Amino acid sequence: MMKLPQTIPVLLFGASLAVISPQSAAFSVQEVAIVAQASSDLPMVKSAGLSPDMDVPWSKAVKIVDPFEGEFIGVFDRNSLGGRLYRESSKQVISLWTPSSIRVLVTVNSDEARSSFYTAGRVYPRPDYFRFSTTKKVDKLLLKVRKKVFQLDGSTGTFAVSKELATALKNAPDDNLDIRLVLEGGQTVDSEIGKGTVKAWRTIY
Repeated sequence: MMKLPQTIPVLLFGASLAVISPQSAAFSVQEVAIVAQASSDLPMVKSAGLSPDMDVPWSKAVKIVDPFEGEFIGVFDRNSLGGRLYRESSKQVISLWTPSSIRVLVTVNSDEARSSFYTAGRVYPRPDYFRFSTTKKVDKLLLKVRKKVFQLDGSTGTFAVSKELATALKNAPDDNLDIRLVLEGGQTVDSEIGKGTVKAWRTIY
């Protein structure tokens, strides 16, 4: 009976976190408490939303305080693929890795020059340009951790993290990790997760 006042807050915290992230039920109450303690020293991000122009600490473990989803820890990753020349489209793969899920956003950026302007009998080209960003729906996510390939099915670019996958990510080699995204319609995009993010997984998982 003497230990009851110490036990109740931990159980209540675990129960409240489970409501926010149902997928985290695979973790014990003690594991949840340890993660919560570690998150108190991390940089804070105020939204879990993904967008092409977001400004967050990349490849570092952060504490996310989202007005709709509550508080949890995660790591944001970004990788740009090709398209560095003028008028050439490029892809950007943005992801958020949390204890319960992986979220992926694929954007296609296209640069298009503005029209020339006419004055005093001469035509002057405008050097500036518009940038258009469109997003692509991701249906499948494939990860290769060591020699094992994990294939995840999801909706709206969100994929659940199993206990087995969490263990594999936590113990992944300290190097870039290859991923493959299958977009709506069957198109595939091969990308990679930087070793900074891979290292941060040890805090997340």
